Amino acid sequence: MRGNLILLVIFIIPLIGSYVGWIIGKKEERYRDVFNIFLTGMELVIVTFLYKKVTVKPMELYVPDIMGTGLHLKLDVFRYIFVWVTVFIWFLTTIYSTQYLIKYKNRNRYYAFFMLTLGSTLGIFLSENLLNLFTFFEIMSFTSYILVIHDEDEYAHEAGRSYISMAIIGGLILLMGLFLLFDYTGTVEISLLASRFMYLDNIKYIITTLIIIGFGVKASMVPLHVWLPKAHPAAPTPASAVLSGILVKTGIFGIMIMVNIIMQGDIAVSTVIMVMGFINMFLGGFLALFQRNTKRILAYSSMSQMGYILVGLGLIGILKEHKEIAIYATLYHIFNHAIFKVLLFLCAGIIYMIIHDLSINIVRGFGKHKTILKILFIIGFFAIIGMPGFNGFISKTLLHEALAQAHHKHHSIWFTVAEVVFTISSSFTVAYLLKIFVTIFLEESEKYRGQYKSHIKKRAVIPMLILSFMIIFIGLQPNIFLRFLDGAVKNFEGHVYLKEHFYTISNIKNSIIPMIIGLIIFFGFIKKYLRRESEVGPVYVNPSLNWFKLEENLYIPVGKTLYKVSSAIFHVIDRGVVNIVMHITDALKALSGIKIKKPEIMTRKFKRPNIFNKEYIKRQKERFQEFNAFKKEKVKEYKYELITFSDILEGVRNRLNSIIYAVFIFAVMIIIILALLLF
Repeated sequence: MRGNLILLVIFIIPLIGSYVGWIIGKKEERYRDVFNIFLTGMELVIVTFLYKKVTVKPMELYVPDIMGTGLHLKLDVFRYIFVWVTVFIWFLTTIYSTQYLIKYKNRNRYYAFFMLTLGSTLGIFLSENLLNLFTFFEIMSFTSYILVIHDEDEYAHEAGRSYISMAIIGGLILLMGLFLLFDYTGTVEISLLASRFMYLDNIKYIITTLIIIGFGVKASMVPLHVWLPKAHPAAPTPASAVLSGILVKTGIFGIMIMVNIIMQGDIAVSTVIMVMGFINMFLGGFLALFQRNTKRILAYSSMSQMGYILVGLGLIGILKEHKEIAIYATLYHIFNHAIFKVLLFLCAGIIYMIIHDLSINIVRGFGKHKTILKILFIIGFFAIIGMPGFNGFISKTLLHEALAQAHHKHHSIWFTVAEVVFTISSSFTVAYLLKIFVTIFLEESEKYRGQYKSHIKKRAVIPMLILSFMIIFIGLQPNIFLRFLDGAVKNFEGHVYLKEHFYTISNIKNSIIPMIIGLIIFFGFIKKYLRRESEVGPVYVNPSLNWFKLEENLYIPVGKTLYKVSSAIFHVIDRGVVNIVMHITDALKALSGIKIKKPEIMTRKFKRPNIFNKEYIKRQKERFQEFNAFKKEKVKEYKYELITFSDILEGVRNRLNSIIYAVFIFAVMIIIILALLLF
């Protein structure tokens, strides 16, 4: 128990550190920067040293009386992959931020929420309880929202509105799914849900759909992706890097938990996830072809890359007993994407720090003579397109192998279609990255001649050098990381130890084909149809700006219509209730004027008798005789009093007040007795 308290420390350190750093930053920003780098570095060291312990046995910690169900944290090899890459990327982007944000306003606020986002993200990956996971998930949405709107200009606020609106809607749908899940299973513990979920009927598919939608928003799953191409360009580059490299993985993590652990790879759900993955893969890549803002191209690229991961998740369920290669492929690409995508964003950030713009029409030719920046971008470029020798080649080869196995197992024409979509989507990746590389790094521009070395410090370059080294190292030594993934495969009840020969003629050929098609798309479509000559030179156009937009043309109009319709319906209901109450009130007022007779039996007053007096005994006998005569004649004397209906109601109210008062006194007495018994 005490040894496992480190799990609590892992995500509490950034939460406390955000406040401490904010206090330090109010007095001296340089000390705050050093403090944040030290804090994230310490997190990385702590998590790294936990690896050996986690591979032997999962670490668990339960803290009761928190969030209603208790705080249940767990760190196994599966979660360790997410936790380690998170603290690693945060450490590097924190170093990078100290250079990037020099000319920004509200730096202290940025760092505070940057660290809060780290803490909540780690809380998501450590949660073994879905209610805990949901709580951290919502905290992360709100803290990262502040990062998205950091510039506080019109575009940033528009992007922030889109981001937080989708996050809130997704969170509410997710919460609805959790309510149903708890109602039908009686638990929110991930380790218990799989055994209880299998006995549910079709309601489990409704619950699963709601939960996948909730997580799918953050994973930029089509058609829930509308926030992504707005939020990435709006946020400062280090925040964009963690949004793309890490935060979208929180949605992927939730979907993996639901589909592959709780639903145990249900074939119907897995098929839907795989299809959605192919749509993401294709549509994200296709839309990226038309964009002109470098960060927006990379944003759509993230959407496409999430499609590869979703395809892997679907294949885990479809392959069933042969799912090991799909598990390795999915986890490998989750890790690889974080590395090469963050590198590409940081390269874009270097350009923005100098030019303060990321439109390829404006920064055209900037990198022609920037040798180090060009090499770093090429490494990220080659990694994401799956060039042999780089980490992206490894995970994409594994994904393609898993898809080929599924095709061999099921012999369906749809898997042939899937192979084609996989290849074309990979070709799109080559084409839109070529668009950035050729325009910025190969074309000539006299106004950007020079190295601008004085603008960039080593602390901005070092994180990119580290990421580049990891890309090449994993690409050349892929089996080392495979052994790292062995323990994670056990979480999905797969057979451990995959020995893959990556650098075969067949695998290299499969990676070259999309590159050739990508070159054709770039020269035959992008340069021919999307590039125009103008007075200032060649510029790219974006015809997709005039296309149908899900948010502006569907979600917002439908939302406004639903608001107006629901307002009208509730207005009618409201007026109906008010009218009913008014009629009842009028009826009671009418009744209150009616006078009725209240009978009262006349009584006689007697003095207290002396029972030993003879006269008294005599009088009693006489009265007894009178009473018998009275009974025979059946005579009663009445005195009538006129009262109103309102008087009766007042009497009832007084009696009710007396009853309520008595109940209240009784409750107070019970509380006092209980308190005495307890204390």
